[in-house]
Amino acid sequence: MLYKLAHILRDRFGFLWNIVEWCNAFVFALTHGSALRKIPAILEECSGQFTLRVAAPADAAPLAAFFAEQPEEAFKFFKPHAFDEKTLSKIIRNRAFLTFLVLDGEKIVGYFFLRCFVNGKCFKGYMVGNSYRGKGIAKLEGIAMNKVNEALGLRMFGSISPENSASMAAAKSVNEVKILKTLENGDFYVEFLPKAANV
Repeated sequence: MLYKLAHILRDRFGFLWNIVEWCNAFVFALTHGSALRKIPAILEECSGQFTLRVAAPADAAPLAAFFAEQPEEAFKFFKPHAFDEKTLSKIIRNRAFLTFLVLDGEKIVGYFFLRCFVNGKCFKGYMVGNSYRGKGIAKLEGIAMNKVNEALGLRMFGSISPENSASMAAAKSVNEVKILKTLENGDFYVEFLPKAANV
């Protein structure tokens, strides 16, 4: 119900949605401040061949360029927000929309996020650059999101198209995936749980 209401507010009542977003971000940052300060260290621990870090305001332009370089098919199952510099700048500044980058040197090769809410839930999403697929980056992003989410103490949700077998496989490599229902667009609404072996 909350998922559907959020989409109605966003799509039909932009002004109200902006107020809700601001209030959610303010309260979330206030109540999770100590956990949020741990995130850079968590991402550093997950880094190795590729560097993971929190996105900064200055990353909006290069991140927009990263999305512009991806083939159209990359967005078939990934449409969490617009991908222009203005939208990305707004998202990066939202203290409850945690945005992260995967870098190969200085080059952005992956993007992932946790969209957090004061009701104790978050929604995850990720993308790997087309030329960097098959290098384990999606799994790395999944592990990092699990560790960050563990520090925040939230329940983690998302949507996966039944046609997107690659996304489902990546999710199952790091989480138990519980399908809660099928959304109106045909996607599965799922909860990502810790794998039993990792508990």
